[in-house]
Amino acid sequence: MCEDAYFYSVLISSLLLLLAYGFVFTWLTIPRIAEVVKKYRIFRKPSERDLHWRFVPKLTGLSFYVALLLVAFAFVPYVDVARLILVLGAGAIVVYVGVRDDIYQLRPTVKLVLQLIAIAFFAFGDDLVVRNLHGFLNIYEIPIGADYFLTFFIGVFMINAFNLCDGIDGLAAMLGIMISACYGAIFYIIKDYLFLSFCVILIGCLLAFLRFNIPQKNKVFMGDTGSLFLGFIFFLFTMYFVTNESVNLSNFLPDKSLITLAALCIFIVPIIDSGSVFFSRVWNKKSPFRPDNNHTHHLILHFTKSHVKASLMISACLVATLVVFTQLAFTLNHKITIFIFFIYLFVWYVFIHFVRRKVKEERVR
Repeated sequence: MCEDAYFYSVLISSLLLLLAYGFVFTWLTIPRIAEVVKKYRIFRKPSERDLHWRFVPKLTGLSFYVALLLVAFAFVPYVDVARLILVLGAGAIVVYVGVRDDIYQLRPTVKLVLQLIAIAFFAFGDDLVVRNLHGFLNIYEIPIGADYFLTFFIGVFMINAFNLCDGIDGLAAMLGIMISACYGAIFYIIKDYLFLSFCVILIGCLLAFLRFNIPQKNKVFMGDTGSLFLGFIFFLFTMYFVTNESVNLSNFLPDKSLITLAALCIFIVPIIDSGSVFFSRVWNKKSPFRPDNNHTHHLILHFTKSHVKASLMISACLVATLVVFTQLAFTLNHKITIFIFFIYLFVWYVFIHFVRRKVKEERVR
């Protein structure tokens, strides 16, 4: 008992140190990156979906990757080095995509190919493939071939869906903090201390980033560099969660089919946003891949007139979703809980559809 108490006290102290490290590192590096970006005018012409038309430094999301890169070497004696190399190597590819896109706007096909390569690092290098849904929607073993397709689809979707959420000040960082906190709790349960540490560092980084992203004076953006990297990291967290065979996780959840549901709830905001936008564009006979200002956060911003209020409202919806479905998962039959989730998702899509129509009418006036 004393040994356990000592272990957890050391763990908590280490996590607090990592939180402080992520915060201080980002606090100090963002102004330096912004200074370089301003000095050498490293930016591209704003696109249709950009709400800020004055020059605001991007690329500051690079600090998230560097923070993980530097601290990763401290874990070398304690973790699977091959796995750590995969995380940093694939992460470097995604960061490269973000940096190039922030400066030159890469072609979609090039971005897609490089993202697939980064995902392949884990699908083939670490056999990180979704092969079993454990009864979610009555699906168990996934056929060979379909499992790889599903894995790559999830990866591309999560990377780009989270990137699309970075449309107003504070939103991507707030969502990133909550997603990291959720996965941090999960990795604590399954005793994956490397990814638990990464979650804590990211929370520190994003808290510091908010200090520079929300104020109007000396504002910075994480850019595609930051949002694509965060989307990729959250994809890795999700994959290691849904493919985990930990006894602790099995004992904690009422049914293993709820693992997939938990992952969907954690990533619910990008799922609702990307899904509603996709269906809206198809409904209006437009290209589903053409950028616009009709995302969920743009709709809420139309009514609140405040980036911070809109971001807080969306973040509050994520918290409410997590609380409600956590309660349902431990009180109702797992099949009923999953059924309620899809009803919940459908209601959101219908609600956003009518909100989008109302906003469109008001914009025309």
